[in-house]
Amino acid sequence: MATTPLAGGLGLSSVRRDPAISFRGALQILGHHDRPWLDRLNALAGGAVLAAGLVPAVSAVWGWVDQKNEAVGLLRKMLDSTANRLTGTGGLERHELVLAAHTTIVLTAFFETLRAELGEVYRTAAITDSEKVVLAAGRRPDDDEPLVRHLYTTPVPTPSAVSGFEEVAGGVVEWAANLYRFVDDFLAGLELSPYRRLKALPFGTAVASRYRSLFLELAAKVPEVAVWADLTEHAATRTAMARLERLLTVTGSEPSRDLRAIVRSVNRSVLDLPVVDVDADGYGVDAVFPPVEKIFTDPRYRIAEADSGARLASEEWWSKVEQGSDLDLVLARHFTGDLCARLPLLFLGHPGAGKSLLTRVLAARLPDEGYTVVRVALRRVDANTTISNQIQQALDLDTHGRVQWHRLVEDSGEVLRVVLLDGLDELLQATTQDRVGYLHEIAEFQRLEAAMGKPVAVVVTSRTLVADRVTVPWGTPVVKLEEFSEEQVGAWLAVWNEHNPGPGTRPLPLETALSYGQLARQPLLLLMLALYFGDPSVPLDDQLSEADLYERLFDTYSRREVTKKAGRVLRGEELDEAVEEQIRRLSTAALGMFNRGRQDISEADLTGDLSALEESVEAGERVLGEFFFVHAPEARTGSVQRSYEFLHATFGEYLVAMRVVEVLRDVAEGAFGRRRPHEPDDDLLFALTSHQTLAVQQPVMSFVGERLDALDARERERVARTLEVLLTGYRHRRPPRRFDDYRPLRRDVVRQLAAYSANLVLLLVKAVPEVPLAKLWPHEPLTQWRSTVDLWQAGIDSTCYHTTLDSLVCVDGVVREGDRVMLEPEILRARLRVDSETEDRLRTGFAVHDGLSYLVDDGTGEGTAREWSRYIASWLVAAAALPGDMAPPFVDVPRPDLVPQDTLVAVAEQAYQVLARKFREWTPEFVGAFVGWLETWSPVVDQRILERATSYSRSMSLFTTAELSVKADPGVFPPFDTDRSSDFSVYWRGAGAKVWHTT
Repeated sequence: MATTPLAGGLGLSSVRRDPAISFRGALQILGHHDRPWLDRLNALAGGAVLAAGLVPAVSAVWGWVDQKNEAVGLLRKMLDSTANRLTGTGGLERHELVLAAHTTIVLTAFFETLRAELGEVYRTAAITDSEKVVLAAGRRPDDDEPLVRHLYTTPVPTPSAVSGFEEVAGGVVEWAANLYRFVDDFLAGLELSPYRRLKALPFGTAVASRYRSLFLELAAKVPEVAVWADLTEHAATRTAMARLERLLTVTGSEPSRDLRAIVRSVNRSVLDLPVVDVDADGYGVDAVFPPVEKIFTDPRYRIAEADSGARLASEEWWSKVEQGSDLDLVLARHFTGDLCARLPLLFLGHPGAGKSLLTRVLAARLPDEGYTVVRVALRRVDANTTISNQIQQALDLDTHGRVQWHRLVEDSGEVLRVVLLDGLDELLQATTQDRVGYLHEIAEFQRLEAAMGKPVAVVVTSRTLVADRVTVPWGTPVVKLEEFSEEQVGAWLAVWNEHNPGPGTRPLPLETALSYGQLARQPLLLLMLALYFGDPSVPLDDQLSEADLYERLFDTYSRREVTKKAGRVLRGEELDEAVEEQIRRLSTAALGMFNRGRQDISEADLTGDLSALEESVEAGERVLGEFFFVHAPEARTGSVQRSYEFLHATFGEYLVAMRVVEVLRDVAEGAFGRRRPHEPDDDLLFALTSHQTLAVQQPVMSFVGERLDALDARERERVARTLEVLLTGYRHRRPPRRFDDYRPLRRDVVRQLAAYSANLVLLLVKAVPEVPLAKLWPHEPLTQWRSTVDLWQAGIDSTCYHTTLDSLVCVDGVVREGDRVMLEPEILRARLRVDSETEDRLRTGFAVHDGLSYLVDDGTGEGTAREWSRYIASWLVAAAALPGDMAPPFVDVPRPDLVPQDTLVAVAEQAYQVLARKFREWTPEFVGAFVGWLETWSPVVDQRILERATSYSRSMSLFTTAELSVKADPGVFPPFDTDRSSDFSVYWRGAGAKVWHTT
């Protein structure tokens, strides 16, 4: 995962439709509805409210707080009349008014607290005196920016998907403290008497307390504000986001009767469809699929804000984020907040977590009175075109060309448009262009739409593991869907079993489902379990892995399909051969999609693939028949144009893994399963695995691992031996004698050899835990290995290359499966090539130029010791070269025991030199922590430097501790800020790692 700052931003006053996140923007929106009120407020503020340039009218500052003035009273009046102002409004207009009201209560809390705290000072602060000071100095003391400009245009904390009422109240403390420091600097320059300077953070706490009171008053009048504070009822079980629709519906609004009505009807119809919408003949058993509205269960989730320290593809990182169960409330906050029209909301989840179904339900539930929703299945549109074109293509498909995007935008001018982009991972697989910045493209799309007065909220879904393959704009709210709880499994099964009482099917008992652990906690896999055990002939006590479950399902449905096709009961060898052929065709289709980087395959391409692989093709019939796992849309252009796609990508990924492992087993059996070894016949294996690397879809590798783990020790050894032989001689392999016509991609000899060799390595590390290079290439093993890695870079596309680098690691001449550390590709390449010199240069260069730090434990004693000392040395170089506030974050892990003494001495001496030069640029807390870290391991001591740095740390701490202590528990100040944004990655197996920041 990479996160980058979002360039540019929305001008707060350039477009009235822009969300009100500053005081000036709020007053403009409120004044639009009550011009006399705004004119009066403007007059009291010396014209500052409506002044185009916001000139330094210092008198306006006193207008808010002087007890003789009516400005604060007018603000209070506005709050009291908020409910009346909102009456009869809806959609975008209401959205803006609610945001403006919230912004105003934040500023009202600030001004009222300022007046209460300083009171008498304003009796001596004559306006003419303040003006004299400004004129005499030629500028405001300590700041060139006009005070009024700062007060009016400073962004105000606002609720969002990530930040509810409590989080915003905490943000108000810091915001008010910073704003007070700005005001206090000005007041101090006036030399007023009496004037008592306040401490900023206690003042901010007082403002937040006043904000809470005003917020609760507003929440009693405005439903949206109550949503932000989570002041709504909580139900034990909610399905299909029903409460979301209720929370966002404004009573009395008229439903649409234009193009929006067409789109709304399409979206709403999903709730009545079966959760799996396929032909009843396709699934064989007498199962009844409940409608979406009944069986969809609001998922649990974790939510975070993307920054440079977020590891969005890491399960370990997400495990430290608090889990929630009120996703409908999170979504309600998001769509009523200001951030929704500026940045996309990113949904992450594992395969089968229910991401696509969630977008369908969301499209159906967002109320028509306030929202116009377009859902875009990215797998069905052009992966290389612009976002607006993708939206139009989706509308063409869903409405049969009846709705044009630009006309829909005009028809929905008074409501918020919402675009749901489902399947970013599928877009990345299908595109032939670099779409790593796709989320930035979305943010730019939103910026331009807002600039034209047509703001758009965007929601994107993706598999979790793909989050490290795109750059995510800073501040993007990210929601990770979690697995079902035991209660949710029970609720889901209750609906399923109610619709499947028998006699042709069997309900699935809760205790049976729960005995499968993780398999029962993903919606898709739970559905598969219900279908499998719905067959009364299947014993309920089977214990299956995920791969076993898919194997049984495909076998079961294939038996029904071939029997139906034959029109008679098949038995024995005839049945087994027919089932094997059916599954082989399905796997050929899956490989055809995988190798083309697509989610579907045309019947013509599949027919060609079957023929090239010497498999039978019966003319005039559906190649795959009517099969539960496959959707077969048809188009007619004079003749039937049929294509195939799997109902879920995981079905195809399993089939790819299954077929590759089966072919590999056949090769191993032919080479080493007979009395004498033979040269492996790998023509079919080469044909199938020389186009894409298996690592490009992580579930494929997981299924490969499960299939290989199921082999007995003897066969697994044969497989490993076969892979070693093929890998040893891959660059000298003879041209294929068979299957050369199998070309899902254009012939490219370099790509084929690169992809094939990479897949051999990926399969080998799944078959055996460790692969010594010397066993593969006895002569110059490292040289051979490096040339192989270089071949991958030259031959395969960037996505395949990067995912392959991330899946492997080479330490001390041994290759094994990687830990997906998600570092920069250049660093991963140097690490995999065992090129320490290049990696050290990259490590230091990234630290100095990009502020990127990383530390990786490779799991070996000497390797861990080397990593620790090389990391410390590179960080010290960057810290010495950069100003204190730009130094990269620093990680402290226990010093490994195997670091050589001379290395320790050299690192310690370098650390003391950096400390002597930089301690005045670092925070007292960091200096004290750095000194403590040095003292725990350093074999040398420079007492003079330690005393100087420690003395500085203690003296400077006196100026900060008093204020900082009010942030949390009084008297407690955390020495390390472990949550702050930073470009830092740490993958360390040991305990005790701490992340420090110099500022």
